Amino acid sequence: MENDIVFVGKKPTMSYVLAILTHINSGHDKITLKARGMLISKAVDISQLVTRKFSKELKVTEVSIGSEEIDDKEGNKRIVSFISIDLKK
Repeated sequence: MENDIVFVGKKPTMSYVLAILTHINSGHDKITLKARGMLISKAVDISQLVTRKFSKELKVTEVSIGSEEIDDKEGNKRIVSFISIDLKK
């Protein structure tokens, strides 16, 4: 299951699109896109690029949002929003 997750970071958008398409074309039928904080909008952009331009057979099946508490570099607790987008053939 862990291999079916793409964590969105600071790489270019097309790197994540390519990772999703490679995963789906290698025989898997679903993948989850996850992002936190300011990268949430990038995850939404990636999911829309994949489903509208590159793979019409992929559909967004579930979107989960929420917040979680994490420790920052100084050891303080912070609340960060997250999104999880499930894509399936």
